[in-house]
Amino acid sequence: MTVAIYIRVSTDEQAEQGYSIDFQKEKLIHYCKSQGWDDYKLYIDDGYTGTNMDRPALKRMLRNIEDKKVTAVLVYKLDRLSRKQRDILELIEDKFESFGASFTSSVEKIDTSTAFGKAMLGVLAVFAQLDRDMIIERTTAGRRQRVSTGKWYGGRVPFGYNWNKELQLLEVIPEEARVIQEIYNLYLNGHSRLSIAEWAAPRAPSRTIDHAVVREILCRQIYTGNIGYVGNIYDGTHDAIITQDIWDAVQIEIEKRKEGMTPIGEYLLTGLLKCGVCGVNIVHVRRKSKHADKEYIYELYACKDQHVRPKERTKKEGCKMGYIRRDVVEKSVIDQIKAIAINPNRLLEKSKKKKSEIISFNEQYSLLTEQLKKVNTNLENLYDAIQNGDIKASAVSNRIKSLEEQRDILEEDIDDLIDVNPKKTDEKKTLIMFQQIGHAWDHFTEDEKKIAIRKLIKSISLVKGQPPQIEWLI
Repeated sequence: MTVAIYIRVSTDEQAEQGYSIDFQKEKLIHYCKSQGWDDYKLYIDDGYTGTNMDRPALKRMLRNIEDKKVTAVLVYKLDRLSRKQRDILELIEDKFESFGASFTSSVEKIDTSTAFGKAMLGVLAVFAQLDRDMIIERTTAGRRQRVSTGKWYGGRVPFGYNWNKELQLLEVIPEEARVIQEIYNLYLNGHSRLSIAEWAAPRAPSRTIDHAVVREILCRQIYTGNIGYVGNIYDGTHDAIITQDIWDAVQIEIEKRKEGMTPIGEYLLTGLLKCGVCGVNIVHVRRKSKHADKEYIYELYACKDQHVRPKERTKKEGCKMGYIRRDVVEKSVIDQIKAIAINPNRLLEKSKKKKSEIISFNEQYSLLTEQLKKVNTNLENLYDAIQNGDIKASAVSNRIKSLEEQRDILEEDIDDLIDVNPKKTDEKKTLIMFQQIGHAWDHFTEDEKKIAIRKLIKSISLVKGQPPQIEWLI
């Protein structure tokens, strides 16, 4: 019989109450020896609450149970497994026993290999749930009282703010606030969460910023000066970083992207344009001039880092791309679409570049999966070392947590890479679509043109004095 010793500790406070990793490990190994169980493996989740079922060691243990590498599970107390009655029963009945693994809790003396043990399991699971509900009730009441008066309810301090304990107030950190404002601006201008994270990471060295953090920043009401709690919005006592109008616009943009749509704005090419000199997004500029007592309005495109004030630039050195007339850019793009509709062979040349991008994707995918494999190997080695008694779990808990974070980031990066994978397209169908759009263009409404152009174009790079460089969706 191979026994899985499962250990969980959520906070330092629990460690002070006698639930430390080393304490549980010592007690459970002693229990195994008292039962004559010499073959055991350690599964340790350090820093995870009993309500969070997304725990790396727990998931690894479940995989090993399914693979018949483990035939019994041992915990110190029932609540080490979970504080939710439903989760406890589901784990034991659906995950453990269905694959032939028994369950034992050393303190409560539960052994599901006996009829009495199974009966006691249901009773104690109810008490674990009751204890959890009482904790939630006390915590929720306290938080509800705080948010009703506009105060932050606690937890990890949001990026962009500092917690003033004396004043009991969130205070804006100006440098981080500027990063947040630019994150919102970049997203509204068509940038992906991944590219925004790459831009923001070096500008916020005190925080880890990846695409998941960017998503959280874009969705948090707290940046509008409000506090969201259990579906309700309260006026906060802290200063806003983002206006409500900008936050609302971002939520609309998020929903559009869920539907697989490229951002569509007021102008034909909104969200598609980027500077060919420095790579920063393009902004629309309206200029007025007078000649012979007559006022003229010019609509232009410019690199954001050239047009805005220095403190609002993405790059300190700015950009010297220059200003380009909007009508000239749009006419050039439309002419290229119509030209391809007449002569499709021009587009087939472009598809050769796409094939090279597919090769590049395969290389990046192989690199990330190889890195993930190394991280998983390092984790397994640490788990084995703890199990063999070569090192104490507490001595390497930070290292394990760091590796688990690396693993999660790599898994997310792989998912993101797959999302933007330059998949092979059906060239024949694409060419037919180009011909249909090109020939019918002059009969489209403005909204139809915006939708059509996003079926053909991924991005457009602008350099003054040169025709727009189009990256086609083929």
